Amino acid sequence: MRYSSTLKLPLLPIMLVLLATSCVNEDNSNCVQYAITTQLVDKKGTVLSDSTVGNVKAYLFLNNKFERIVTAESGGKYLISFDGNAKATLVAFGNMNSDSVSIHTPNEGDDISTISVGLLSTRSSTSYFSSPTYLFYGRFDYTSVSKGSTTTALLPMYNQHARVHVVVKHLQTQFGSGNYQIVLQGFRDAITFDGTITGDSVTYSPSAAFDTDDNYTSESINTLPTKSDEYVTVSIYKDGELFWQTSTDSDGNKVTLAAEDDKCFVIDVESINVSMQVMPWSEYVEQDTTLK
Repeated sequence: MRYSSTLKLPLLPIMLVLLATSCVNEDNSNCVQYAITTQLVDKKGTVLSDSTVGNVKAYLFLNNKFERIVTAESGGKYLISFDGNAKATLVAFGNMNSDSVSIHTPNEGDDISTISVGLLSTRSSTSYFSSPTYLFYGRFDYTSVSKGSTTTALLPMYNQHARVHVVVKHLQTQFGSGNYQIVLQGFRDAITFDGTITGDSVTYSPSAAFDTDDNYTSESINTLPTKSDEYVTVSIYKDGELFWQTSTDSDGNKVTLAAEDDKCFVIDVESINVSMQVMPWSEYVEQDTTLK
């Protein structure tokens, strides 16, 4: 929204007039008006720089049905108005890079639980996907406020991606040289506008390399969290043949990833009973540095 430099009218009254025109009731007696500001935060509550994401898009739903896209004003606020009898939800997604994330503008009336943001495949096989670093998501749900006035609200947005590395120790020492490949399964390729992990199955086959200590370490994989009641399967191939696979950690627990996890899956094939230890990536890096 642009205003000529020759206009000296107060900005807030102009916004209120524009907001009021969006309400269902002509007398505006039941009109609810919000000025919402998004804020990027991590799961510890630390506020992140807005530069972390280059683009934020906001979507208004009334009674769980898509109403319209809401564009931020010059000050960064999202101005919405609606009939106070409706159940209103504003959903915001951040860092929707066209090379890694796919989103289509919903049709008016689409249900919030059936439309989603999806990852883009990167190989000829559509089960292999890219791994964007960030996908921030936030949701604001209307609660009863005084009608006829504008209420300000803060909408926290959290990164919905998890990150994981895989480290296989003593691989060449135990099994010789060859063409090794790490494959991770158990992920999905989409998140709905109500925040539920959904979509088709996702497979990651990250690049990996040996270091001087015979540790075969993968590049980082950024992925959506595992879906509820699903888990990660890690497989190791040599020359195209599967020779080790697991879906549990060293304690026998199914392996899952939550939003903002930064994990390392460590597999030591020199052990008598080969298992997979799951730890924070920072802890693995610290241990590895200490041992050198």
